[in-house]
Amino acid sequence: MAMSPIETLSAAPLSNQLNWCRWLVIWITLLSVAGCSTSPFSKSVRTVTKKQPSFYEIIARPEAYKGRTVMLGGVIVQTTNRPQFTEIEVVQKPLDRSDRPEDVDTSAGRFLIRCNRFLDSAVYAKGREVTVAGEVQGKETKPLDQINYTYPVIGCKEIHLWATRPTYVYYPMPYWYDPWWRGWPGYYPYWYPYW
Repeated sequence: MAMSPIETLSAAPLSNQLNWCRWLVIWITLLSVAGCSTSPFSKSVRTVTKKQPSFYEIIARPEAYKGRTVMLGGVIVQTTNRPQFTEIEVVQKPLDRSDRPEDVDTSAGRFLIRCNRFLDSAVYAKGREVTVAGEVQGKETKPLDQINYTYPVIGCKEIHLWATRPTYVYYPMPYWYDPWWRGWPGYYPYWYPYW
């Protein structure tokens, strides 16, 4: 049975609404999947470093892992430019699913990044978060405060400087007093009989 012109007109907006809703659900799904833990590192580097030793193992025996590609991250302590390379001292932090250093107060120690190119110390500044993927080049002992500290040295195959985290400031609710407020019904302020 054929539809009347009135039925055709009333069915068209409903069909358009369903198509629009269907596309909206598809876009929301795609955007939510795309926003989930994406790493700035290449797939080949992530594949190689998937089963890497822990930082505790690397710091205990850096010579045993010489030549092995690892991915480490943390917070920059200082950046020093030398004639042949740039050296970045980093306080190690565990990495999250997107390979960003976690914002935690735990660390297994420090390590050095050596990049064979110039990295500006004003950009790679103290307090910035960095993740590096590169080969373990060995170890180096340097003074740290009043001790000699042995740093694992990591090459610089791929390096990513993370954007600074937003800082949130929480202001307490302002305490204010309204002398003209009489309170809720049934509530009597302390000055009730004298007002």
